[in-house]
Order: sequence, then structure tokens, then C-alpha cells
Amino acid sequence: MSLLEKNRLPSFWTIQLVGWVLYFIVIYITFLTIAQPENYYGLFLLKGFRALTGLLLTSLILRPIYRRFADRMSIGSLVALVLVCAAVFGCAWTVIEAAYFYFTTSTFNTAGYLSRGPRIALDYAMTLTAWSLLYLVTKSWLSWQDERENALRSTALANQAQLEMLRYQVNPHFLFNALNSIRASIEEDTDRAKRMITQLSEFLRYSLLGRNDKWITLRDELDAIKNYLAIEKTRFEEKLEVEYDIDPDAEDFELPCFLMNPLVENAIKHGVKNSSTPLVIKIAARLEGEDLILEVKNNGTLNGSGKTGVGLANVSERLEKIFGDKGRFDLNQVGENVVARIEIGR
Repeated sequence: MSLLEKNRLPSFWTIQLVGWVLYFIVIYITFLTIAQPENYYGLFLLKGFRALTGLLLTSLILRPIYRRFADRMSIGSLVALVLVCAAVFGCAWTVIEAAYFYFTTSTFNTAGYLSRGPRIALDYAMTLTAWSLLYLVTKSWLSWQDERENALRSTALANQAQLEMLRYQVNPHFLFNALNSIRASIEEDTDRAKRMITQLSEFLRYSLLGRNDKWITLRDELDAIKNYLAIEKTRFEEKLEVEYDIDPDAEDFELPCFLMNPLVENAIKHGVKNSSTPLVIKIAARLEGEDLILEVKNNGTLNGSGKTGVGLANVSERLEKIFGDKGRFDLNQVGENVVARIEIGR
């Protein structure tokens, strides 16, 4: 249940019934102070009938009117509608009460009641005005809440869709190159081809399907990277070397699925062009306090254009959307290495 759902008011009928019961209690207790004990029961019936009349008028007549016209009207027109409805149905309430007295009281004085009719109608009109204001203000507040919740839900869905799109962007060149390598290995080394197919299958399962919750441990992320690099190692052979420096305490750290692989992919893509042979990829992970530090280094020089490509731009964008200011990505030239670094704070 969302926070907005928790903050919503009870249903209309719950509030309506509770409100009119409280109205009945207040007017009954008020008149008890001036009534004789023998009239308590008759007073109970009268005030109960008055509250029931108000309940029916507001529920069956006023509410449908406001639901149909209120949203289409300006503030001035809406105020006029409230005053007209209060006056008309205040008079109707008075007539209904007069009919109640006429049929239940043998000593009912029609002339006396008519003389007090305008004051009674005004009293009921004020009651209906107060009810109308409470109803319209509550209706307006709930509409604002619905719009706010819809906006938040739309934003959340849009962000989720964008994150899914970013996560599913697998480099097609890697896939084509892997398939070509497998094809070339089928006749030369069947066992190697089978092994590559298994590694490619595991990598694609991880990158395309992922986990249901989209969060995995660093250990799982590294397993996928090892499958990826095993395929690339088969392709480049002695031209590619891989080193790992993984802090065991960091392996249980949870992070978004497929966050680190673009760093490795970028290191191979640009390292092959800008480094001496062999290309050395160094993958490191450690904890600094409660923060996770991930680094992918390759010997070579940083692309002078300053462009990082779609993959690294996606990493930076995902970190910002998921972690805010607690997620950071940097790409720098450090000595003879290009260092891609991710920092995730808790």
C-alpha cells in the first residue's frame, strides 16, 4: 500500500453516516436541556427524523448534483449553485418536517409552524451550506490526491521503463563476434565451441532476463562478467589478459543487475584500439567503510574526444536515477591506465 493510499479518507458513505449520526447526537443533547423527561422519546424520534432527512437529501439529491456540475463550473458559479441548492432544499426540509409533525402530532399547529417556517428553513439552509462546503472541499482534495498519485505512478513507471531499456542494451557487436567465434571453433575445437555456447547462454540469460527483483549480489554480477570475458578471451586469445582483485567482504553487496559489465565492455572496445599488446583488464571491488568501490582498469589511453559511449552514459544515468547523490561514476586516465570507477554509498 502506497503512502498516498494510507493517507486517503474513508469512503463517502462512512463519513456521511458518521457525520449525520454526530449531527443527531448534538441536536438531541442540545434540546434535552429544555425538554421535559416525558418528551425525551418524542424528541429522540423528531431529531432522528431530522437527521435522516438531512442524510437522504444530501446523499440522494445534493451529492448527484455536485458530482455532475461542480467540476465544470467556475468558483463564482459553484458558490451560486451551493446557495441556490441550500435555499431550495432548506425549504424542502422544512416542508418535510412539517409533514412529519402533521401526521404524528394530533395537536400540530399549522399556522404557528408556518410563522416559524422561514427561520427553520434558514437554519436548514445553513446546515446544507456547511455540508456542501465540506463535501466540495473534500472532493477537491481527493481529486488533487488522485492527480498527484497518478503523476507519481506515471513518473515511477517511466523511470522503470527507462531503467529496463538501459539494462537490456546488450552490445550487438559482442553478440555477432561471439557467434562468429563459435562458428569458427565448431570444426577446429568442438569442446571449446560447446563451452562458448554455454558461456554465451549464461551471459544472455543474465543480461536479458535478469532477476525478478533486478537486484543481485556483486558475486552474481562478477559471474556474468567472467562468462563475458571467457568468450572475449577465446576471441582475442593471448592478446587479452584479465586480472581480478575482489574483496570477499564486498561480494554480498547488492547492486542493480548488469551495472558493471558496460565498464568491462568499454575497456575491451577502446583498449584494443588504444593500448599495447596484450590488453590487460584489471577488475577490482572493495568496501571503503559501507561504500562499494568498483574499478575496471585497462592499459592504454583515454579517448581524446572525451566521448564515453552509450554504455558508460547508461551506467551514469542508472546510478543517478537509482541512487541519487549516493551513486557516482568516473572515467579517468591514471598513469598508464584508463580507470572506470563506480562508487555506491549506503
